[in-house]
Amino acid sequence: MIKTLDGPPDILKEEPGLPGERVAVLVSELAQLLPAQGPIGVFIHQNTLHAFQHLPFETAVCEAAKTFGTEPFMTESGYRAAIDCGRIRTEDIVAIVEAEPDVEIWPGGLTRRELRRSMLLTGVREFHAETIDWELNECGLRDRFRSDLTDPAREALAKEWPADLFRFCLAKTALKPEPGLSGRPARPRDGVLRASGFDIDDVVRPLLIKLSSVFLDQGLAYWPMPHREQGFWRASLQILGQSFGVESVGLRRLPEYTRLCKSWDAAEAVIQLLDILGVAEAEWASVLEAELLALPGWAGLMHKLEMDPTLAPNERVRASLMDFVAVRLLLTVAATASVAEEARNWRAGRATAKDADAVRLARAASFFDAAQVAGLSSPAMSTLEANDIGKLIEEIESFGNWERRRVLHLAYERRHERQILLPLGKYRARSSAEEDLPPMKRSAAQAIFCIDEREESIRRHLEETDPEIETFGAAGFFGVAVNYKGIDDAHGVPLCPVVVKPRHAVEERPMTGQQDSYGRRRAMRRLWARTVRHWFVASRTLVRGSLGTSMLGLFQIVPLVGRVLIPRRFAKLLDWLDNCVLPEPRTELAHEHDHGKESDAAEGLPQGFTIAEKIDRVASMLGAAGLKKEMARLIVVLGHGSTSLNNPHESAHDCGACGGRRGGPSGRLFAAMANQAEVRSGLVARGIAIPEDTWFLGGYHDTCSDGLDLYDLNAVPATHTQDVTRVRASMDRARALSAHERARRFEAAAWGISAKGGRQHAEERAEHLSEPRPEYGHCTNAVCIVGRRSTTRGLFFDRRAFLVSYDARQDAENQSLAALLGAVIPVCAGINLEYYFSFVDNEGYGCGTKLPHNVTGLVGVMNGYESDLRTGLPWQMVEIHEPVRILFVVETSKERLLETIEKNPLLWEFLSKRWIRLAAMDPEGGAILAYRDGVWEAVEGDDEDLPVASSSLEWYEGKREHLPVAHISKRVERLVKA
Repeated sequence: MIKTLDGPPDILKEEPGLPGERVAVLVSELAQLLPAQGPIGVFIHQNTLHAFQHLPFETAVCEAAKTFGTEPFMTESGYRAAIDCGRIRTEDIVAIVEAEPDVEIWPGGLTRRELRRSMLLTGVREFHAETIDWELNECGLRDRFRSDLTDPAREALAKEWPADLFRFCLAKTALKPEPGLSGRPARPRDGVLRASGFDIDDVVRPLLIKLSSVFLDQGLAYWPMPHREQGFWRASLQILGQSFGVESVGLRRLPEYTRLCKSWDAAEAVIQLLDILGVAEAEWASVLEAELLALPGWAGLMHKLEMDPTLAPNERVRASLMDFVAVRLLLTVAATASVAEEARNWRAGRATAKDADAVRLARAASFFDAAQVAGLSSPAMSTLEANDIGKLIEEIESFGNWERRRVLHLAYERRHERQILLPLGKYRARSSAEEDLPPMKRSAAQAIFCIDEREESIRRHLEETDPEIETFGAAGFFGVAVNYKGIDDAHGVPLCPVVVKPRHAVEERPMTGQQDSYGRRRAMRRLWARTVRHWFVASRTLVRGSLGTSMLGLFQIVPLVGRVLIPRRFAKLLDWLDNCVLPEPRTELAHEHDHGKESDAAEGLPQGFTIAEKIDRVASMLGAAGLKKEMARLIVVLGHGSTSLNNPHESAHDCGACGGRRGGPSGRLFAAMANQAEVRSGLVARGIAIPEDTWFLGGYHDTCSDGLDLYDLNAVPATHTQDVTRVRASMDRARALSAHERARRFEAAAWGISAKGGRQHAEERAEHLSEPRPEYGHCTNAVCIVGRRSTTRGLFFDRRAFLVSYDARQDAENQSLAALLGAVIPVCAGINLEYYFSFVDNEGYGCGTKLPHNVTGLVGVMNGYESDLRTGLPWQMVEIHEPVRILFVVETSKERLLETIEKNPLLWEFLSKRWIRLAAMDPEGGAILAYRDGVWEAVEGDDEDLPVASSSLEWYEGKREHLPVAHISKRVERLVKA
């Protein structure tokens, strides 16, 4: 017998090879198939198909589609629409087809490439056994040829009758056995449904969802789950064992099986319950996989919190995937036995096979359709050997829906690659580009933004409105990985990419003389929290809820009306009231190293940094960006995040480099470090000379409202007051224009609004109670350019490019490149792939439309009041996205780039398995080479122009669609009313 344990399955104390250990290993392996999304308040973008990342991309998406029942690529109609609008060109399709292996289908005749080219360029239709009778008899499929045939195909079929060609195709299409669903059911639910028509998921799912949501609840439930500290399995047994616990015909035998499980721990329960179901050990994997994937959202969150309990926003719970599996199997066994009398009877039901004649007709229709587009008449094919006809049908069927979409997707990405790389190459080659570079004199100011593609527009507008300002891009944690605790935070949170673990803690604290103000603020916040909690609880009780609703419900009309009809003005009123009631004290960051002190005992992280550690972090960021000399008097370091009302996915719009959190504290911390005299002295030995009159200023940019905050202004020297005033004015103009540019994407924004109107529209969306699209987030991401700003300054990238500052000329040993790519590729690729999969199958990989979403337990969203936990991105965040794998363009030699990536196993997996695309740009001549399956190919051609416009406004105004790269040739300073 396996010992009963209180701990999670990964600490089972058993001999190697015992059943408990084997099932624990199996469950751990199956967990890789589950969504890796944590609580929605800490939304971290990552590869949705992380479990398949070891496979080549095209193989992985198809394998995942088979496993999850999802789509691997965009729909074929989506690609056809891209062809119709010129997004995919004929030469793209031809180039992809020509690059793949070719064979003769019959000697001296049609080749695979010719057949595929004709099927792709004209397009073929899909036919199914279930609808083929309708197609033939009601739609007249065999009575006429297609109207969109090419001239050569129409000429080849000129003497052919459609019915004759269809009869020929049907005669040559052999009857193929179709197994349908006659094999064993994947899990008990399928077998019971086939045998009895009763879906046991209708009774299992609701109860399992209720148990999971109350167990993981982080503050919404009035009563906490009893015995939650014992783990999900034990707590669930306590509830299910109650005599009044469950009353359902489908679960009438649940009390019996609950009593049976009382003495088992979770691992033993899984083994015993599988045995009750008659599942042999050889079938454990398939049955457990099917059960886990039947409710992957809740199972995935249970596993995520088991692996990292610190992700829980308020209260850490003893989550365990093994416990979840055990509870699910208990409910499944009870439901199966309640319906089928014996739990082992779930395999009795058999599904009927598809109609063989209908399958044959559908196959013949596909042959008929392909023969038309290829211009193959029945007289011409009658001269072929039977074996050749068989090979032709095999080639047609092997180029089915998924395979056609694979080729179309590669053509789709090829055009995108050329839309980026050819204009970029032309820009580098133009001698006139030197005219657009900033003057050689000292810049008036420099601004370091996050690499986020949403910052591309504000950087561009800032350089347009004030050409003497220079911008840089760095990962938004600015090389300073910390566990950060704000002045109002209950506990610290990591501000760094998910692939990095913080080793230091930093707290925000009130400055000297601000203790009284801070004390009053804390007291008021506690009073407000108690009041809100009391009202929340009272509203859910019978007596107080009735009285409260009748007496105070009327007052709720005021905020409701304000947030819907005048959201921007109402938000300003609330801010004013907040500042009056809860004034914020002046604060500082406690970043000095305190020997022996830990800011968070639970994390065990030391407080602050030593001087040497600060020097390392400041040097790593400035050195990588090439900012070692010629620094301006004022350098602004801007983190970013997003603030919006009534948006459960708000954290998905925050900084990915900060672990899905806001990056303002990171910019503030870096500036504080760089301003220290001891740090500057140590940087000299690293070849970084910060002038004495250079001052770093931290700040925060809100990508939703385009708001801007600058920190620690009280510490700015008086000599820099005018510099700050100028930079603030320029940034205000730039953020107004950036908001105006963003507004063109929103149908609710009127055409012809001013820059001021664009900013107000952005602010209003952020505060609107019923707005499902406060911002579009990363939905335009497509490319990441790692190089000097002079390489891209003056180019319009339509907010589609992550811009990373890097100077290969100052990085002879590739140390900065390795550090940059080690953070940038996982973060940007994770964002890109999450958007890709949430777009191509929004129901399977995303979470559907926002409209029916309800927040549950402060950990995620469900559809309505009861569903699986919805993971991925909602449609409102991806609807204008182009699903392409991100293209990394790195300004360095191909040898240095490939050597750097090969040394990092994770980066090499991303590249070698084709989850990302890569190009190298020569720092001297500007030649661009694309990496394809181990070969560097020159990107050449003249099929993409580089349009020229005098301003960004001139280029984007009046357009909603994605725009090509353009050269903004003349920077003109505009007066924009604040």
